[in-house]
Amino acid sequence: MAIAKVAIAQQCCRWVAAMVVAIAPLSTPTASVAQRDLMPIDGSDEKIQFLFDIVYHPQRDPAPFRLQNSAEVEAYQLIRTILRTGTTIYVRRQQDGNYGSYSFSRDRLVLRPRALAHWPIFIETLRHEGWHVVQACFAAKQDLDSLVPVGIRVNPRTVADLYNKSGYHPADIPIEAEAFEAERVPNMTLEGLQRECDDWLNRPSKD
Repeated sequence: MAIAKVAIAQQCCRWVAAMVVAIAPLSTPTASVAQRDLMPIDGSDEKIQFLFDIVYHPQRDPAPFRLQNSAEVEAYQLIRTILRTGTTIYVRRQQDGNYGSYSFSRDRLVLRPRALAHWPIFIETLRHEGWHVVQACFAAKQDLDSLVPVGIRVNPRTVADLYNKSGYHPADIPIEAEAFEAERVPNMTLEGLQRECDDWLNRPSKD
């Protein structure tokens, strides 16, 4: 998530240390270092409220869970829908890299503290990394073993910027360009999940 957020990131970096403090007490003494660095988000209202409270009010006590606007509704539905596909979601306690990442081989989405520093970054990161889940579903339907573009229209300037200003491998740019496009459009990723991941979302409940 290296393009289109640099200016906001510079303003928000001061929040990262506070968020690390807020997340750190949830570690368990018996877990390995790697395990302690990742906090799972299980999709419960309590865990989602925890994320929202960090974004809005680092180090403050959680408020009762409520969705107050369309952006919060979208974020809530994104998290719940991504989890329903079988993808796991974690928050990393220590900052490394940029805002978030999605691992195709592990089917794991990770949010870094920097992604929780400001609401616009939070929702854009969810949309961006969530779009990679869309691409994973699209690839899986074709028995492919790596992410592939879904085929949405992408602004040519986005592609040019990625080639000229990013460190992405050229082979990854079509994949990333779609995700950067999706992060700018409300509900685009949510609709993509519902469309491309329907085989996973419509599986019979285990309950």
